[in-house]
Order: sequence, then structure tokens, then C-alpha cells
Amino acid sequence: MVKITIISPEGKSCSVWNLKNEIEKLGYKAEIFLLSHPEALMSYDFKLDCDLIHSRCGIGCYFDRLTLYSWQFINALEIEGYKFVNSLKTIYLTSDKFKSIKLLAKNKIPTPKTALIRDYEDAVRFIKKYNLSFPVVIKDSFSKCGLRVFIARNFDELKNLTKNAIWEGKLIQEFINFKEGDLYKDMRILVVDGEVVGGYRRVSRDFRTNIYLGNYVEELKIDEELEELALKCAELSGAIILGVDILPTKEDYYVIELNSAPGTKGFKYLGINADKKIAEALVRYAKQ
Repeated sequence: MVKITIISPEGKSCSVWNLKNEIEKLGYKAEIFLLSHPEALMSYDFKLDCDLIHSRCGIGCYFDRLTLYSWQFINALEIEGYKFVNSLKTIYLTSDKFKSIKLLAKNKIPTPKTALIRDYEDAVRFIKKYNLSFPVVIKDSFSKCGLRVFIARNFDELKNLTKNAIWEGKLIQEFINFKEGDLYKDMRILVVDGEVVGGYRRVSRDFRTNIYLGNYVEELKIDEELEELALKCAELSGAIILGVDILPTKEDYYVIELNSAPGTKGFKYLGINADKKIAEALVRYAKQ
């Protein structure tokens, strides 16, 4: 019988457990492997008993610190020849916000102007080169869930936020004003195996709209333009499962981030069983 292993840092996300349940409802085995388990040890002969691995982690900031452990862990498993959905190439791409932006920009998909910086002087050069005004966004390239993302409103704040930039993989980014009235409303669209499953708008009084930060969702009506945009992002990233985050303005749709392990809580609020769609895709690929 097909067996799928879901790798998670600590298993706190309801999306992880919902996905396990949906795989089992389809009549297949699913196991959650927690990297934080006290007895988990990635030794030279470590192996898993499964047909496919779905990793919910890559390089990321956990407990406010950047860790490579999860990335090394899944890369070590690749040596054993396991099948991954998404692939490690896609996981790395979507973990690295700057590489994602470069890929999108190269393929003429609108994104905020962005630079990988070493220090405050790089940040100032970026602002002058593109004739930008404050505010600007400063974020860690491998940040998760809206954490380690900040606004600089002047040069003093910019100087403070760009300390140690070269050691922390910091980005500076043009601020896209996607505010509607008193609220910020961005878009999250989910693509699973070449199909747009659904989408929603994340609503917040802060420019960081992540559900993880306590914000709420509204239904999103996906038109042909949005559907094509999301499918193009999935094609470029090689993703079978992809969350596409979009900032809407009067002029255009700006793709801000790609997520190869998107949470499904927002879809649950709207009555969309995204976990079932993902489970079905994982089973299909596990059988191949």
C-alpha cells in the first residue's frame, strides 16, 4: 500500500494533520515525521519507510533564528532516492524570496523592485537607483509567516533595520500600496497539479496580512487574468503544490511571494477542502 511521509518542523500547523487525515480517508497510509522529535537523529544510515515525501519545511526562520537544519535533513534524504512533492529544487526556490523575485521578473511577471543587500549603503544605493521614496520594506530572504518583515519610513529606520544584512540575507523592496480604505487586502491563490483550487483575500490593518499573525480572510473571485498568473507561477517554479501571494493595485497584480507548503486554514474558512485536493495529488505521484 502507498505510504506518504509528511515532514514538519514541529507539527503545530493544523494543515499538516488535516492533510494526513485526508490521505487516510482515501485509503492510504500517512505518517507525520517531526524534526523536533527528541529521538529524531539524522545519522549517516537514516532512512524512512515511504513511497513519497511531502516536506513542509525548507530553509527558514524558526524561533527568530535562521536554520539550515531542515534543509540539510531533506537534502540528506534525497541521497536515498526518495521521491519528493514538491521537488527540492522548488522548495529551495520558494524558500529564497530573492531567487523567486528574480525568476518572476525575468519572465515579465510584475513584482516589487527588490535587491539583496549587504549593508545600509547598498540600501541607499537601491533607493537612489530606482528613484524610490519611503516607506520601503526590509525583510529576511528566508523569513516565514510574515515574521522578520519590517517597514523603514526614513533613513534612520533604514540604517537600524539593515544592520548585519550580509549575515542575515536581507532584502530591500519597493513598498506596493495595496490598501483599500482602512484595510490592507492581498490575495492568496492555491494551485495543485496544474489546477487552480481556489483563493481568498487576507485582510489586515497592517501591511503584513498573514493568517499566522491573526488576520482574517474574505472570498476571492478568481478571474481569467488571476488564474493565468497563478498557473504561470506554478509552471515557472516547477511546483505541483503552490500558494501564490499577490498584491492588487489599480494598475496591476504584483506577485510578492511563492509558497511550496501553503497553509490551508484560510480555505477551510471558506468551505474549500484544499487538503483533499493536495492529498489526491500526493497519492497520484506516490503511485507513479
